[in-house]
Order: sequence, then C-alpha cells, then structure tokens
Amino acid sequence: MSLLLTGAIIAGACLLRSEYEKVCLKLKTYVIENDKIPASFDGVRIAVLSDLHNKKFGVNNEELYRYLKAAHPDYILSAGDLITKTKPEETGDVAQFVGSLTKLCPVYLGNGNHEIKLRQYDVPGLGVTAYDRYVRHLQQFGVTVLADETAVIERDGESICVTGLDLGLEHYAKGTHVAMKKGYMEAKLGQAEADKFHILLGHYPNYFPEYAAWGADLVLAGHMHGGTVRLPGVGGLMSPNFEFFPTYDKGLFTRKGSAMVVSPGLGTHSINVRFGDNFPEIPVIVLRKKK
Repeated sequence: MSLLLTGAIIAGACLLRSEYEKVCLKLKTYVIENDKIPASFDGVRIAVLSDLHNKKFGVNNEELYRYLKAAHPDYILSAGDLITKTKPEETGDVAQFVGSLTKLCPVYLGNGNHEIKLRQYDVPGLGVTAYDRYVRHLQQFGVTVLADETAVIERDGESICVTGLDLGLEHYAKGTHVAMKKGYMEAKLGQAEADKFHILLGHYPNYFPEYAAWGADLVLAGHMHGGTVRLPGVGGLMSPNFEFFPTYDKGLFTRKGSAMVVSPGLGTHSINVRFGDNFPEIPVIVLRKKK
C-alpha cells in the first residue's frame, strides 16, 4: 500500500471520527463545594450552555432539549456564544430554543464575543441592532440576559449572585494575550459581594486569575472549544484565538478558593472540527455547601 493511499485512509478515518464527535452529546457532572453556598442551595443543579453557534441537534434542537431535561436542572446558565455573529438572521431560532428552556427552569444568559459583535449589525427598518432584537426576543420568553449585570437568585430566603461579564473585544485578539488593566473588573461590574456565593459568566477563561481576584467563587466559561483537537496526555491543541496548548481548555480548574468550569461547547465555528474525545458537552454543576 502506497504512503499516499495510507495517508488518505487515515485522513478519511479522522474526518469520520470528527463528524461523529460533533453530533454525540455528553453530560458531564462537576461537584462544587464552598462554605459560602447557602443551605437552601445545597444540591442545586445548574446546566451550562456554551458555544452552540447556531448548531441544531435534531429538529428544533429537540435532542439538546431532551439532554437538558435529563440533567434535571434547577437553573440553566449560559457562558456565551450561543449564536454566530456572521449569521444574525438565525438568532430568532436560537432565541426560540432558549426560550423553550424556561419550561424546565429559570434561564440566565451571559454574552460571549459573538453576542457582543452582534451590536455591530443594524436591523433594517427597525432602528435597533441585531443584538437588541435578539435580547428582546429572549426576554419575551422570560430569559434573563446579563450584560455587565448581576442577578440575585433566591431560594427559601437565602441567595446567591450571578453576574454576566461583557469582556471587551480587545481581549479576544488572536495570537496574543492582552493584559487586563487593573480595576477593569470593578469598573465594569462593581465590587463582588464578599459574603455571597458569586457565579461569574466569563466567556473567555484565560482571565481566570483576574476573575478570581475580583471575587468570583465559580466561573463558568467556554470559548476554547476544548482545544479543537485533543491529544492524549496533553489536552487541547489550539484555541479559537490560535493559542497552542491553551492552559484552560476544558474541565475544572481551581485557584485560591475559586473554581472555574470550562465547557468544550456544543457547536463549532471557524474551525469545523472536533477530535480526540472532544465531544459537545453540557456541564452539570452540583452545588454543595462545604461542611
């Protein structure tokens, strides 16, 4: 067998594997313990959506809905990029699907770089941006969108905070890491409430040290797509920012009492590849009050 034919067979097998991984949904459970978690939130389940990028699993995303329902969430939170900025005409379908999730539980959305970029597109005849139209559609279903905003979630007289960070687009520069200026988080969000368990929807995980220093007890992130191609014993190969072997590619990370769960996301974007046990995933966070 010639080297050319062997290479073609290997490439074909890799392509078939990638196509399989792109459609094979997974649930992944993470248990987060913290003494700031109120007793009424002990055992609460949070399903995380990230980086859907307009993808549909089944007709009208019925398969994704079924997986989310099977996770038995008390809340659904999004770490951003549910849409793709170059397809503003498709945001209605995404909003319709996300709105349907309010039948399961309350839904809170943070923004990724693609939602933020929707603000660059005007909707002809309506006098609003594609982002404004998308948010209004979501709000009609009772979805809470957090753009540099904080929501207080209450259960039995106790509460936790959820904040959505609109990270400036300059921080998503490709091929380089832009340092976050001192006081940036406080200027955008104000001070974190030190006495409450605080969840931050921070799409880009590379700023975990800054998120933790601000006061986030739990960060929910995405953006990295699991590193696109995962190598055994190494991890993700490349991020969407063309960062090779990214530190925060997928899974659970901890830093000085803070935790971060990085979702590998659900869809693909500019690089239409998933390979190396890099399945689309719904992280399910179980909160536990630390004894």
